[in-house]
Amino acid sequence: MMKLLLSVGAFAALTPVFFAGCAKEQAPEQKNELSIKTAEADYVSYTLASQVLKDVAEIKMIIPPGSQPHGFEPLPQDIANIEKAEFLFYINDRLEPWAKKLGGEKAFPLERNLPETDPKDPHVWMDFDNIQVMAENMAYYISAQYPDTEKQLLKNILNFHNEITMLKRMYGQMFSACESKDIYHIGHLAFGYTARRYGLNFKPLSGVNADAEPTPKDMAQMIKNIKQNGVKYIFTEETVNPAVAEQISKETGAQILHLYTIEHITKKDFEQKPTYRQLMIKNMESLAKGLNCKA
Repeated sequence: MMKLLLSVGAFAALTPVFFAGCAKEQAPEQKNELSIKTAEADYVSYTLASQVLKDVAEIKMIIPPGSQPHGFEPLPQDIANIEKAEFLFYINDRLEPWAKKLGGEKAFPLERNLPETDPKDPHVWMDFDNIQVMAENMAYYISAQYPDTEKQLLKNILNFHNEITMLKRMYGQMFSACESKDIYHIGHLAFGYTARRYGLNFKPLSGVNADAEPTPKDMAQMIKNIKQNGVKYIFTEETVNPAVAEQISKETGAQILHLYTIEHITKKDFEQKPTYRQLMIKNMESLAKGLNCKA
């Protein structure tokens, strides 16, 4: 069986051989009836599945829109949906410790074999190299049990890789021409991977958990730093309580810009089913404005 955990270059090089092999194994008009049922713990795995498993499997998100994966506790209906699925895809045990417990042998972490990880930061998908491998992992987990899906999975993976390659180029060009490198974030530690990749100074108000309340001391220090450095824009997340960001904005005069962590989105956004690429482009637009990037 062909492993899908390959580099972008290897994928491209193997495409003709792979398709030739699949053509011999499958009837040209064979149609997958989407009999494979999968469950996705969060929106990251859900949006990946919507592209990687397209035309291959049914997908269903477990954590409801508007909810935080940090500290999430599945309800009876969530457990029932997991039991109905053959695969439960989740990010890692640090972000979703309940997944392995409930899913058992059908719980598959997407963090496997990532090139860049931080034991203290579970938001691994915010690095473009990581998200590519996560997509490959998802495809491999399916193809290992359903070899007849490999042709479609490879096609979907290659399309996804093309999107990420474009994002990497766009982000690289943008961050090479920014007046500021400082991201004052009124939210949690969700953009550390992006910051490290592009040499930015990520200054979050909260820690790993988005639900953590900042202390008065932390807020006072953040306000002081924003004023001293003449910061014109601060960032916050779409799904967190806006009260803290609004208070800091009022006291400093800095305008608020929004970023998406992708692990969770609002109910309104979920209706549009935005892709990883679309959300990261929205982040890029906010960062370009907030950091005064000219590219």
